[in-house]
Amino acid sequence: MNVYSQAEAEQVLSLAPSTPSDLGLFSSNTLFGQPGIYPDGPPMQPAVGAPLNEQQAAATLADLLQPGIAGEMIKLFADPELQARVPDPSVRAALLLLSGGPAQAMLEAFLQGETEVLRLGVGIPDGEGRVIGFEVGESDQSRRVLNTRYESEHPAFIAPSLAHALCHHGDRASNAEEATLHGILGAVHAWLLATNPSLSAARTELSRRQASLTITLLNARSPGSWLASVRCPEGPGTIPEGNPILQCPDLWSIPFTSRADSDCDLSLPVPVQQALACLASESAAAVPERYSDSLGEWLTANLGRGRFFGAVPRAQAGWALGLLNRGGTPEPTNNEK
Repeated sequence: MNVYSQAEAEQVLSLAPSTPSDLGLFSSNTLFGQPGIYPDGPPMQPAVGAPLNEQQAAATLADLLQPGIAGEMIKLFADPELQARVPDPSVRAALLLLSGGPAQAMLEAFLQGETEVLRLGVGIPDGEGRVIGFEVGESDQSRRVLNTRYESEHPAFIAPSLAHALCHHGDRASNAEEATLHGILGAVHAWLLATNPSLSAARTELSRRQASLTITLLNARSPGSWLASVRCPEGPGTIPEGNPILQCPDLWSIPFTSRADSDCDLSLPVPVQQALACLASESAAAVPERYSDSLGEWLTANLGRGRFFGAVPRAQAGWALGLLNRGGTPEPTNNEK
């Protein structure tokens, strides 16, 4: 595929965000009481058909992961212990698609039994709009389920929500935690799009829901700057010409929850710290250990330079989602096989 050089990527990201060239890649109609970011887009529908079987899910890992990583993950996919913890092939493939990306630390922590979540399945979550959540009637607080509404979706669109769920504090999560983990979700989705741009051809409900968070992450940047952040309060707005009631300067500004910090667990799990560190430059200061305004300031100062969230992967993801369509915007030119 063609990829941007560093200079080209910085150039296109320095332009002001523009209306996506294909509104069909983003949320449109009201869903679970939440309006879409581009109401003029076509109606959303979940993926249909049978969920992936073991062979098809393993083939997905081979298709999307780099060859060296894919071989190891395909072996792990068939591991009996992991199969017992994650019986559903699509969910297990989605989990392993985190390998080699910004949520690698979260995957490793899950495999070692060191995350809030220890088991994954498919079921009815506590909240009809949740992608992944506690199962209705389930007493095991360490188990989460993928909404049956999305059991036929491609694992690449399930994976970002797993990155959000693995270290989530549940009903003890603050708004800072939600913004941070949704930022990691968007970074995982952007990384998958940057390395596999053909994924953008999907127009299923879940792919469009993920893209509607990712656009907010990719477009949160100061005027004239190529840097981006979960927190960018001076940003001009992340959904150009989109639904005005959902317009915001960044992910940090979205009111994910009204829960008071005093009712929350503000500790920042080590895997989340590690994920954030790999989205920043190697010279960045240590990641704060709590969900707080100090973390927001760290995100403002440090994101946008790391291996998985630098200019090139963000420009690649932006191109895949049709976000880089200003007049004269160059296409990627460096051929990479």
